[in-house]
Amino acid sequence: MNTFIHKSNSKSSFGAIVEQRLESLPQLYECVNQMKTSDDHFIVKYIPNGDKYALRRTNLEMVNNIEFVVNEIKSTCLLKHKNLLPILCSFVRDFQLWTITPLAAYGSASDLSKTKTFSELAIAFIVRDVLSALVYLHKRGIIHRSVRGSHILVTAPDGRCLLSGLKHSTSCMNDGKWQTAIHEYPTNAKPNLIWLAPEILEQNLLGYNAKSDIYSLGITICELANTCIPFQDVELTEMLLDKLTAHYPRPLDSTCDEIRDLEIDEMSEEIRHKYEIYKNRTFSPSFHKFTIDCCLNFDPSLRPTASQLLDHSFVKQIKKSSHNNLLSLLPNVQPVNSIQNNVNGDSISSEDSVNKVSSCDESINDWIFS
Repeated sequence: MNTFIHKSNSKSSFGAIVEQRLESLPQLYECVNQMKTSDDHFIVKYIPNGDKYALRRTNLEMVNNIEFVVNEIKSTCLLKHKNLLPILCSFVRDFQLWTITPLAAYGSASDLSKTKTFSELAIAFIVRDVLSALVYLHKRGIIHRSVRGSHILVTAPDGRCLLSGLKHSTSCMNDGKWQTAIHEYPTNAKPNLIWLAPEILEQNLLGYNAKSDIYSLGITICELANTCIPFQDVELTEMLLDKLTAHYPRPLDSTCDEIRDLEIDEMSEEIRHKYEIYKNRTFSPSFHKFTIDCCLNFDPSLRPTASQLLDHSFVKQIKKSSHNNLLSLLPNVQPVNSIQNNVNGDSISSEDSVNKVSSCDESINDWIFS
């Protein structure tokens, strides 16, 4: 049984301006590859036009809150921006929700940071695109609540970044009125706790607003700059205490006391390698100020808006650069590969593709390629 949920008939802002009309018939999608890091994400070919797309499958029988899943589709189909990941088509087949989106050929920013050490300029390109998406969302009263490296997808051929993860978002509008503060704690917040702002975690009477996304962006910058997720190796209670007492991570470089004073005798080879990278680089004062003073400021009222941050010198350095896109700073990066090709490397029929895509176990995931 196939149940149609959503089909985009509008002009897509992804890549070239072309009419995206994808049908909700499973037999029209041929499985090309399975994403190498997920059993739930596939690269599929839409047979009528031969183009490749990304497919995510969600087992609805394992979903505790169906509204949480539907929220992403409802929110995304109402939004159109060049830096937001669009949903082109979604439908239900045998209790599985199939969601079709454009294929982000280079995976997520989180993926890339694990294979390539990002320069300050590369991070600036990523941050500019994320801020552009946040400006669009915040003007419409939407708080994203899940800005993180794995929700920033990098496209071909120009390395434009698309923000995903809208299922975690919430609206500032209530009964037609704009709320200056939100008190709703995010559903299924556990995967995003590290990136959430202290005012969300604290759950006090003051609530939170769109400035909470700016804090999450600051954590994401540290994640991408340091090639590791902040607070990843500490207990959640310790992370909460650090955030609520205004302790924060920072981009690590030669100017940091903790790097200069670090004892290296008992380091593992992996940690020593990272230490050498940190020790031998120096980020600009503008980058540190942008991350620490602007994004990770404990007081949300002192954090600039996304629109104001687009005018910060850290972001505006892009205009002075000879590079015109992110991928020009990552010359040897390769598109996302699959864990396996089609069976024995041979082509398979569309019906076989449907069976192959439907046969794997499913768990509910965001658009995370890492």
